[in-house]
Amino acid sequence: MRCASCGWPTSEAKVLSTHRTSEGWVRYRRCMCGAVAIELLTLTGEPTEEPVRIADARERVFAG
Repeated sequence: MRCASCGWPTSEAKVLSTHRTSEGWVRYRRCMCGAVAIELLTLTGEPTEEPVRIADARERVFAG
């Protein structure tokens, strides 16, 4: 996966936190550009292809 804002690989983005949910895990990552991606990791072990949401940390507004 890549950052929707700048194209940087999300695997290199800093993990802010990971939380267990009824469907698996939710992971928050901050990209080098400042965008925050929210990933859903399901119980099947397959990550979603695209981040669930991208947040622009500079504007504090969610996109997507």
